[in-house]
Amino acid sequence: MEDTFEKAQSSGFFGKLFHYTKLSGPGWVQAAVTLGGGTLVGALYLGVVGGYEFLWLQPLAMLCGIIMLSAISYVTLSKDKIEDRPFELAKRHVSPSLAWGWLIATIIADVVFCAAQFALGTDAIQGNLGGGDLPPFLITGLLFAVAFYLIWLFSGGGKASKIIDNVIKSLVAVIVLAFMGVAVTLMVNDAVNWSALAGGLIPDFSALFKPTDAYTSSITAAGDYGGFWENYIADNQRNIIIGAFGTAVGINMTFLLPYSIMKKKWGKKHRELARFDLFLGLLIPFILGASALIISTASQFHAKKDGHVSEGAYHQVLDARLKAEHADFATFSVAQIEQLRQAAPTADKELSTMLAKRNANDLAHALKPFLGNWSQLIFGIGILAMAISTMIVHMMMNGYAVSEAFGQPGQRKLFLMGAAIPAIAGFFSPLIWNGAAKTALAVPASVIATTLLPIAYLIFLLLMNSKKALGEELPKNRLLINILMLAATGIATFASIWALVGKYQSANVYDHRFGLVGLIGLPILVLIGIIGFMRKERAE
Repeated sequence: MEDTFEKAQSSGFFGKLFHYTKLSGPGWVQAAVTLGGGTLVGALYLGVVGGYEFLWLQPLAMLCGIIMLSAISYVTLSKDKIEDRPFELAKRHVSPSLAWGWLIATIIADVVFCAAQFALGTDAIQGNLGGGDLPPFLITGLLFAVAFYLIWLFSGGGKASKIIDNVIKSLVAVIVLAFMGVAVTLMVNDAVNWSALAGGLIPDFSALFKPTDAYTSSITAAGDYGGFWENYIADNQRNIIIGAFGTAVGINMTFLLPYSIMKKKWGKKHRELARFDLFLGLLIPFILGASALIISTASQFHAKKDGHVSEGAYHQVLDARLKAEHADFATFSVAQIEQLRQAAPTADKELSTMLAKRNANDLAHALKPFLGNWSQLIFGIGILAMAISTMIVHMMMNGYAVSEAFGQPGQRKLFLMGAAIPAIAGFFSPLIWNGAAKTALAVPASVIATTLLPIAYLIFLLLMNSKKALGEELPKNRLLINILMLAATGIATFASIWALVGKYQSANVYDHRFGLVGLIGLPILVLIGIIGFMRKERAE
């Protein structure tokens, strides 16, 4: 590695890029986890609800994440001793309670959302790759075996660890190429609205709070229920926008990066390499993959009255509209509900088709005229790569978090024990990632992650300004750095509060309670962090 790094330092711009690309790694690991099921669902529904208007959203969310991840890498690379790793710095120089909250939230997010990746992989095999007759537990068992074997190799270090780095890079490349190939095919076949696409690259924050113009005539046609549809679209936009921010850079990603860097044995001289790694391995693949998905979905489904949709997804939207008209809808028989669905006004049926959630199978079906029978295979391969890469990194993150909890970060037995926990949850995903069990897990986990992501950002904002933590490595001219970090932290905080308010206002009692806890807990944690930091900085 050092020979390659030295060559990079003595090379010109393009030579440096070439050598840095060979040395990159932690950024690709971050991309593997962010290009997972959350990004897939977010991008698909952003395209359905907002069309091309929200193409700017996920790149902005990722840019905020890159700013904070760059700060995390700076703090990590500024310290030479293992006892000065970021978790310990956060405990000593900010707040032990916030540091432990950061770690615990990482474990919760890993366990819950790793199960989602196993479910995603199962859906890809059964729905896209012709494995519909395979038992779900056979599929999750095979995924468990593959993922755990790769993690076992990674934990051994040396050449095996480099192999896993290359596997992750390859999986990320497969994901991006699969989805970009679809978007390019649509462009070549004139199925993309170029002016709308160009407009969607320009941030329009007013679009966050209202339906796009494409729905105006349909909402007007809905008559007295136009207000219902406006609120329905606005609520769904809010939820998916928050989801897009949360999945761009999750709280567990902020915990993983320091350990990925330390495993590479990078030091202060590698700061430029670390920044390059985040841009090459994380920012570029994420923007390309997520944007390709939004473009593909927008071209096929946005505000289209005849778009391909599953019956279940269509009924979910239409039934929400019928419940607004019939307060006792829940007491109706199956026959009564079906009669109401058939008798619903055309405008409501059309809006239900437009707004129904789509999955990868729906998109693959819609793209058959452009891709033929290859559509299912392309999406199946891309989504399976997405699921496998993300579950591996969830396991990796949990291994570091559990071993850190015991004060022995990376210790192999503890690491493997921690890595096995989310994989076990993944194995049982056919049971726990559906129905009431899924809600019972996902709602509190998402609230915890949403609440604590701004706290993780706050920790590193404070550490980047801590003379006690960084000593002589404290950046001298921090004005621009602080402006960027404050902006990123502010946007994350706004997204967090917006999400928690939405849950607090929900009619679902569990959403309401968890939202209330989050709204109370977030300002308390911010105060604990700031007061703890100020006291520790003043202490002799």
